[in-house]
Amino acid sequence: MPYTLMKGWIWVLLGVLLGIFIGWLLRSVAAKRQVNRARKHHVDAVELERLRSRLVLLEPVVAERDRLQTELDDCRTRASVAAQNGAATQGPASVRGSFQAAVKEVGADGPAPAPVGPDVSEAYAVFGTPIALDDLKVIDGIGPKIESLCHGIGIITWFDLSTTEVSLLRTMLADAGSRYRVHDPSTWPEQAALLAAGRWTDFKALTDGLRGGRTNS
Repeated sequence: MPYTLMKGWIWVLLGVLLGIFIGWLLRSVAAKRQVNRARKHHVDAVELERLRSRLVLLEPVVAERDRLQTELDDCRTRASVAAQNGAATQGPASVRGSFQAAVKEVGADGPAPAPVGPDVSEAYAVFGTPIALDDLKVIDGIGPKIESLCHGIGIITWFDLSTTEVSLLRTMLADAGSRYRVHDPSTWPEQAALLAAGRWTDFKALTDGLRGGRTNS
């Protein structure tokens, strides 16, 4: 009888110890999960704050681009109206003079308008393949992904790229991640300026000496 009673107490004690161990184990797992969630939330908060700071830096650039685009559209509209009004009573030379006068008038209150896009049909004789107007992928070193990045910060045309600081392009690539930081945008504005001016031969001569936007060595 005492042996049976002692054996029963031993089993009860073992059951209590096992329950304590299982409870401790479950609590440890739950604590680890809470710590991991807290760490993940902290990382997300830091990344969100970094992106917000980058957005603050880009907002003035986008606002300036929108302002210049508005002034450019206004310039073109006023110049077009002046040309149409003069076309009814004046010859070609007079119409051209009216157009130039309108551009000069607008230029006194704002920046000079962007040049008219070049005739890309002439590029075929130089490149041997047709190209689309303001296709940024024509630039040596720019592919579809980087073209999308450029569009995202307001660089839409060759002229836009030709007037963009290289430092802004480097910042754009750095923000896009490590796979884009290896690209060198130092020649992109120069290439874009040649394309915007329709200087196809000069552009081909320049890019023949480049590889991924860098000068071959």
